[in-house]
Amino acid sequence: MRRFIPYAGVRAARDAHAPFFRPFLEVLEDRLLPSMDWLAALAGSAVPEIELAVSGAITAASNLGQPAGLSPQQISQAYSFDQITFNNGAVKGDGSGQTIAIVDAYNQPNLASDLHIFDSMYGLPDPPRFTVVNQNGGNSLPAADPNWGVEESLDVEWAHAIAPGANILLVEANSNSYADLMAAVNYARNQPGVSVVSMSWGSSEFSSETAYDSYFTTPSGHPGVAFIASSGDNGLVEYPSTSPNVLAVGGTQLTTDSAGNYVSEIAWSGSGGGISTDEAQPSYQRGVVTQTSTYRAVPDVAYDASSASPYAIYDSYGYNGWLEAYGTSAGAPQWAALVAIADQGRALLGEGALTGAQLLSTLYQLPQSDFHDITSGGNGSYSAAAGYDLVTGRGSPIANRIVAGLVGPGSSASLPWVATPASASSGIVTGTTTNLSVRGGDNYNTSALTYTWSVLSEPAGAAGPTFSANGSNAAQNTTVTFSSAGTYTFQVTITNIYGLSATSAVSVTVNQTLTSISL
Repeated sequence: MRRFIPYAGVRAARDAHAPFFRPFLEVLEDRLLPSMDWLAALAGSAVPEIELAVSGAITAASNLGQPAGLSPQQISQAYSFDQITFNNGAVKGDGSGQTIAIVDAYNQPNLASDLHIFDSMYGLPDPPRFTVVNQNGGNSLPAADPNWGVEESLDVEWAHAIAPGANILLVEANSNSYADLMAAVNYARNQPGVSVVSMSWGSSEFSSETAYDSYFTTPSGHPGVAFIASSGDNGLVEYPSTSPNVLAVGGTQLTTDSAGNYVSEIAWSGSGGGISTDEAQPSYQRGVVTQTSTYRAVPDVAYDASSASPYAIYDSYGYNGWLEAYGTSAGAPQWAALVAIADQGRALLGEGALTGAQLLSTLYQLPQSDFHDITSGGNGSYSAAAGYDLVTGRGSPIANRIVAGLVGPGSSASLPWVATPASASSGIVTGTTTNLSVRGGDNYNTSALTYTWSVLSEPAGAAGPTFSANGSNAAQNTTVTFSSAGTYTFQVTITNIYGLSATSAVSVTVNQTLTSISL
């Protein structure tokens, strides 16, 4: 599932799937050619879901001398990971205390040093613990393979980029056979501390796939484990993303402004999606998925995957260092990082890590406003549309809102707070107006806080004052107009997206001279 293209002058061409690009590195294509997915399935094997453009190092078009491709800081800002905190802003949401397991095939022998170079470029700390084992947990690692190795570089570097406080466990299967990959999954899910497993590989569906579904469940006696898989890069339906026990991640094309702020997204033309022919529809999709009522629909969610918005990665095994990568491979480890951050928040409240069933059922119950709803673009078979669709699922994450929902509305972690108490520009008013202001804090989305002003007390018989803005985010600054003298006490209610609130009050005295102009 990988395509290699000469870097110079291919920015526009990389979106095409024209086969004449493939002979450039033909030796790498016999296992990973996208059209070979059905053969992989017949052979009982899987392919990585990564597309790659050989970049060269740092370019003049890069951001402040950084490598070409999106940076961790840009993605963190675009998807609002940088707004996630816990304990009233005292704890950063970075996956601390969690372990993300990544399952791939074969070995990337330079990965530890490559990860350190990646981290150094972007000012990231090294993971608290980075461990690489074979499918049985041993230290005798599989044969090295640059094709799967670059998949491992993407998965590890970007899971760590989004959840830099989490431990990373990379489990390398002996081969890309399903027997070996499932052995690696089984080892990963049984390890202490592992709360989420990322899988950026797959194949076309096959009739016996349901026999593997039980691998994607939390082992008896183990805290919750969730499973994330990329949906594929060919616009088709692929396993294991079709397993009802797995969160399937489709692809989008992300647009940001120069500062990294989210602008828009459309569906990516390669995003795997559709309706399974082998997996029954899970109960969590009922009432949300309208395209089928009998079989599993994929994907569940989406993430940037386009060649027009690729990621910077570093890989020195078989490559010269900095590369640009794209495909749904990128979304699985970053959604896994999101789940690790949510589990961090849950742990702070004494709650257990999410099981796959809890994760999927909760994501389908969250309001659509917690996602960037993708409504344009398609994958050749289906088109994006409002609400759930078969290209981008429910949409890409507004991460601070998603994490709030996964931690649990009503918990102390999702309460807003008063960051700057309510105040008046003048506590003693000699005219007819004064300005009121307040600032709220929120673990998840301060820009979605609403500020509602009310009058707690006023002079007897006075007509109620009026506000220039009220009941909106803009009302954190409002002008109040009086028609009578006396002392007024105002209260502002700060409400977050889950209806939880905090209040602050301020008093204002209007001078008696106003009585001569009262209406």
